[in-house]
Amino acid sequence: MALTLNTNSYVSVDEADTYFETRIDSANWSSAIDDLKEQALVTATSIVDDNAWVGNAVSASQALAWPRKNATYADNRMGSTITFGVADIPTQVKVAVFEQALHLVDNEDLLQGKAQTFESISVGSISISDSNNDVTKTPIQASLMKKKIRPLLVRGKSGIGTAWWRNN
Repeated sequence: MALTLNTNSYVSVDEADTYFETRIDSANWSSAIDDLKEQALVTATSIVDDNAWVGNAVSASQALAWPRKNATYADNRMGSTITFGVADIPTQVKVAVFEQALHLVDNEDLLQGKAQTFESISVGSISISDSNNDVTKTPIQASLMKKKIRPLLVRGKSGIGTAWWRNN
């Protein structure tokens, strides 16, 4: 299935290309063919969309989680509560899709779920060797993606996208 804006992707290839023009470490995106970019954006949208968002879907028949009604979050930078309109798709969601798409392009075979099997593990002088030549397991979700959408996720009983942290 090809990329269809607001059906299987929050952003277009052109929007992503514009975003990555000024982002460091995005050479893999720039050199990718458009078909791969479309696949990455559709897959990234699916990964980003699979979260517990503030508010409620505007329609039971909409293909994606956004737009939403009653979507409110506390913006620490602005020092106020932000409420999205029923036609809005937050910039944070779009940036999260860009970052997740780049993560997919940068990490070939990320979604294949290959198990990491070690050939040997030593304790004295600490040594690890694995059969995939991949000592670290790359997470499916990009850390920048998670950081961007964190304020828009449901936390607590109120459903407002804010988190209270206590320092012990």
